[in-house]
Amino acid sequence: MRVALVRNFDECLNSRQVKFMQRRAGVLPHLGLCYIERALEKDGHACTTVDAQAEGLTTEALYQRLAQLKPDLVGVTTTTPGVPGAVEAAKVAKSVGAKVILGGPHTEVFAAENLWHDCIDFVGVGEGASIMPALASALEHDEPVENIRGLIGRGFSNLPAPMLNLEDMGWPSRKSTDLRLFHSIMAKSPFATMISSRGCPFQCSFCFKQAVDKKSMYRSAEDVVGEMEALVRDHGVREIMFYDDVFTMKRKRVFEICELIRKTGLKVRWEAPTRVDLVDPDILNAMAGAGCIRLRFGVESGDEEILRRMQKRADLEEIRNAIHATKAAGIQTFAYFIVGWLGESEDQYLKTLEMACSLPLDYASFYTATPLPGTQLHREAVAAGKIDADYWLRYIRGEPVDRIDPLVIGAEARSQLAYKRFYIRARKAPLLLRHLMNPKTFRDVASGISILLKAKSNFVRDF
Repeated sequence: MRVALVRNFDECLNSRQVKFMQRRAGVLPHLGLCYIERALEKDGHACTTVDAQAEGLTTEALYQRLAQLKPDLVGVTTTTPGVPGAVEAAKVAKSVGAKVILGGPHTEVFAAENLWHDCIDFVGVGEGASIMPALASALEHDEPVENIRGLIGRGFSNLPAPMLNLEDMGWPSRKSTDLRLFHSIMAKSPFATMISSRGCPFQCSFCFKQAVDKKSMYRSAEDVVGEMEALVRDHGVREIMFYDDVFTMKRKRVFEICELIRKTGLKVRWEAPTRVDLVDPDILNAMAGAGCIRLRFGVESGDEEILRRMQKRADLEEIRNAIHATKAAGIQTFAYFIVGWLGESEDQYLKTLEMACSLPLDYASFYTATPLPGTQLHREAVAAGKIDADYWLRYIRGEPVDRIDPLVIGAEARSQLAYKRFYIRARKAPLLLRHLMNPKTFRDVASGISILLKAKSNFVRDF
């Protein structure tokens, strides 16, 4: 059966990423679709991934691509904020005669509700790498689909498809992935993304977990390093970005990965996400010696009370110690922050800016506190009267709704100001100059600087 997998792009009305950064931060390969493509290929189906976001395809261009491919089945992935763009892609797929299934993290909260759109035939919940091959085979042989685990359709539903073992799934297919299409403000091109583990045991109140995220699973060092070698050998990759939830959760495994990288003589830059309470000088030195050039930390706030309400299970001293230790090991630091938390005061917001500017951070990202469905933050925001209980249902149906003001007046402006305070200062001039001299990042960085210079502040405190 001919199958197409689609990621579309929409100027997300309610993205946590401040609007001016949505297209400037970069576009990364969609690993979920790469794994599904591998699973479909293993079952003998012809599969092509069409990344409209990476390719910059208009709706008309997407139609032309799908009309040329003539797929029998199209899988569209989405987050909840990205539903408008996903529905648009589903309409295009339907217009070329394909059956359409919607998947992605969005469907874990809203499943059957998406069938309100006539252009969507099925909804997948859970492991897409098991749902898609089963559905494609059933449709190809004109067999019933009603009992496929994880599949929901008009008149039937099933339990979510359970998590598959990563090593049993095999390495994600990159047949349809032209690495030249992707870019990042940080990574050297060509770069690739990987995951060495799945799942996260922590319960941060702004984070939504799918069923497949609630159980942790770890790949062996041999499997991880083998894929890294293949990316360098077969795709000329210069940098690898790990997108685990927490790369350093299993301390012993990290040392094994680093040791194997050194033994094989693999030369590639790589970066990973972790937590401030899961690093120390020994593990940091091992990672630096194995080619790790950057670590990403979810710092989130510079105020102890906000951190407690976020359920971060970290304190300000741990944050400072982890960032300084990482820099001492010769590894770049990237921190994520969230501004506009429910009930955040001006003073609490300024504490976050002060922390971001006082730490030796190479990069920082400032998200707005958006109450995504299925999160503790959403439940608290509904209880506080900050968002209607049915807001997201109306949003995914395409009804006219206003953008969520992320819980405090002017949160978008606060995020933009935070970017300005962090990046438009003397100590960041060398970094900005380096990106301005790079043809791949010049336009995004130059236009971003122009926007930030116009950002105004009513705050008198400076850092």
